[in-house]
Amino acid sequence: MSPSPITKLRERVKARKRATKSAARGRAPAPSPGAAPGPRQWKYLSPKDMKGFKNMLFAARTIVEGHYAGKHKSPFRGSAPEFADHRQYHPGDEMRTIDWGVYARTDRYFVKLFEKETDMNTYILLDASASMAFGGRLTRRILPDSGLTKFEYACYLSAALAYLMIRQGDKAGLTIFDKKIRQHLPQGSTTAHLYKLLSALEQAKPDEGTSLSTALQSAYGNIKRKGLLIVISDFLDDANDVFKALNLYRHRGFEVLLFHVLHHHEYRLPKIANANFIDLETYERMTCLPGDLEKSYSAEMDAFIGALSAQARARGIDYNFLTTETHYSEALHKYLLKRNQLTV
Repeated sequence: MSPSPITKLRERVKARKRATKSAARGRAPAPSPGAAPGPRQWKYLSPKDMKGFKNMLFAARTIVEGHYAGKHKSPFRGSAPEFADHRQYHPGDEMRTIDWGVYARTDRYFVKLFEKETDMNTYILLDASASMAFGGRLTRRILPDSGLTKFEYACYLSAALAYLMIRQGDKAGLTIFDKKIRQHLPQGSTTAHLYKLLSALEQAKPDEGTSLSTALQSAYGNIKRKGLLIVISDFLDDANDVFKALNLYRHRGFEVLLFHVLHHHEYRLPKIANANFIDLETYERMTCLPGDLEKSYSAEMDAFIGALSAQARARGIDYNFLTTETHYSEALHKYLLKRNQLTV
């Protein structure tokens, strides 16, 4: 005797309930209808970091351009607190701008000109080439103290700089590159824009070869207003080509800031018996005893860093060498303390 339609329906409902319970075991319970979602936790910018940067200020060293009121000197003249110069009075000028002291001495009307203060446009260029993947889990099995990769360290630094700029009312943009521009986010000054930058950092992964000079030339066309250019890279590229590209920005009046990031085991060879060196961009291999070439390697590395520093100094470019061994927030605190002392 075949089951009745009602029996079939009951069996079907029971089977559906069993399937639903089985699927639910593998996932988190759904939130209650009235529950508010928790705050987004960003990988490269934690609430602790933001609290630590609360009293830090990134002051401009050069005159900047901008549309809105801010903390930095502008090349445009207008009514603002700090006196800059005089010019002859013209009909339509506000009477309150007339310098009556000059009138008393010369019997002629002159108005006061003041420096405007404005926002600073900051452009962060982040190297995401394959060589930036050195460190982290890649080497932790052999070198337990490997810490972060160069790219992770650079992302933390980029997030902190973007946060500082936007928190103080300035604008920050982000360009991620390898041998070409991979992603470009124009500058902005809102919290929503900061979240876009943080999201882009989380999604980015180091890959492909390096051509910093090509990326700098391509990025130049995306930047409409001069400001502060920050380049974060391991600078494992032809230094002459890199600085030739940076000359474009210096000639246009940009302030240029370089953060040269190397892994601490890359800066100084670790104490291990033997090693198989692999180029992360070309995959070439070389097996050797690190102790045999430690002195010559260190000399070459110091010469490389010295050459970059000298070329930067000759062009008025701010060069800063960092290794992943120093916590990024500590390195940034030290840099800003030094920078703000020189700016005052």
